[in-house]
Amino acid sequence: MPRRHPTVIHFATNRSVRAESSSDGSNFGDRFNAQGPQCFRVGRVEVTNGGDPKDDDAWEVGRCELFPEKLDSAAKAGARLGSAALFEALREHLKRTDCDLIVYLHGFANDFPNSARRAAALQRLYSGGKRQVEVVMFSWPSNGEVFPSYNYFSDREDAEVSGIAMARALKRLAEFLARLRAEDREVIHRAQLQGQVPPPEALRQCERKLHLVAHSMGNWALRHALVKFADLHTGKLPRIFDQAFLMAADEDADALERPHKLGRLADLANAVHIYHARDDRALQISDATKGNPDRLGADGPASFDPLPERVFAIDCRDVSDTIASHGRHQYYRLRDEVIGDVVATLNGVGQQGRKGRVEVRPGRSWRLKG
Repeated sequence: MPRRHPTVIHFATNRSVRAESSSDGSNFGDRFNAQGPQCFRVGRVEVTNGGDPKDDDAWEVGRCELFPEKLDSAAKAGARLGSAALFEALREHLKRTDCDLIVYLHGFANDFPNSARRAAALQRLYSGGKRQVEVVMFSWPSNGEVFPSYNYFSDREDAEVSGIAMARALKRLAEFLARLRAEDREVIHRAQLQGQVPPPEALRQCERKLHLVAHSMGNWALRHALVKFADLHTGKLPRIFDQAFLMAADEDADALERPHKLGRLADLANAVHIYHARDDRALQISDATKGNPDRLGADGPASFDPLPERVFAIDCRDVSDTIASHGRHQYYRLRDEVIGDVVATLNGVGQQGRKGRVEVRPGRSWRLKG
């Protein structure tokens, strides 16, 4: 049998820590970091696939380790702490590859191992064409249980409170990428002044893009992260994302109109893509039993008129069906039509005139064909 090489997912999490390392991703619990929900740890987890990347059971979560927060007297010289270690690992990896980065926010009822499997699957599925992607995950303390129904409300509260930790992690990531690009621009400039060819890794860094994928309740967490992120900045917000994908968003239909909801996302991203499905049963249940009507992930934006022209909607009702237990809620990672549409956007294909799309509102909204 050929050797299977693990997919490495770098992550940040504000979950409670059970162990600094494990062989199966069992390091974390379903409550907040002992220092408080605003505190997060960073690390890496290996996930190996033995079959179909769309099949959760085909992914095996292996070694998971946190980067150290503090050095003790026995630590070897040159050891790095927390975020610095994460960014150094990313720096070394990105210099060797042509990957874009995706920040992934998982949804309701995902424990840490399952969110790692989903992140690894997206890294495999969303890499295509000219652009490969590397996924960096933020795992908030969802408890991994769907029933009984109080788990939904518990997860919703935990996602909301996690906003400050997400905002802090996002701020550090944005600062890291800005420094990386500035350093490489300086390398390119010096090489050009000396009549030399700039090193290829510096050229790659300047072309690299950062994207966002938020699924389901991850969009509710994103709302609170954006508000806190704006609080951490003075003046104009930085345009840190190229493409932002809101998948089956368990959020209000008017969220992108309101600065206290998702309204600041258009300030942070070059384009926002809302993938929605009216027959999404998970969101129908959210509406009928949990008092959350008019979901963004069901019918898309309440109105396009107040939104920037860089906000687009893609209706997935004809391609949302998978297995019954998924509730037409997992099409973003399971349906080839949706995966292909996302990959086309990541590869810079224009929104107009795509194969497999039917235009609904000129230049703003399309329906994917099954």
